[in-house]
Amino acid sequence: MYIRNYIDSDIDSCTKLFISVFNKEPWNDNWTQERAKLYLEEFTKYPNFRGVVAEIDKSIIGFIFGSRKSWWSGDEYFINEICVENAVQRTGIGSKLLRYLEEALQREGVKNITLLTKREIPAERFYLKNDFRAVDKLMYMYKRIN
Repeated sequence: MYIRNYIDSDIDSCTKLFISVFNKEPWNDNWTQERAKLYLEEFTKYPNFRGVVAEIDKSIIGFIFGSRKSWWSGDEYFINEICVENAVQRTGIGSKLLRYLEEALQREGVKNITLLTKREIPAERFYLKNDFRAVDKLMYMYKRIN
């Protein structure tokens, strides 16, 4: 396995992987090629975007998309999406992607990595295993307007 920084030509492979993962359990989304590509491309246009990908035989099997943000206690990196091919989940690829990213961010002086995820699904256990902690005082809120 090889981990490297994302490049723009990776978008189609990342989109295909994203759809194959998030249209299945436990997410059960209904992404189309067009909407998923648009969704991921929007992240790549954020200021301070950084993505990393994991490859086996030049085929992308995992990625992290996010961006560096200024914060009062020091810069942080917000993970927008992390995705690992279903067939190779629970083999350490996600943890290796995180370590690669963490090492690069530490060299740049980034203080924290933050993210949002659902509770009581495998993703929550993955993040806890990788030393993330839940913040009890935060609440994720939304309002449907249509």
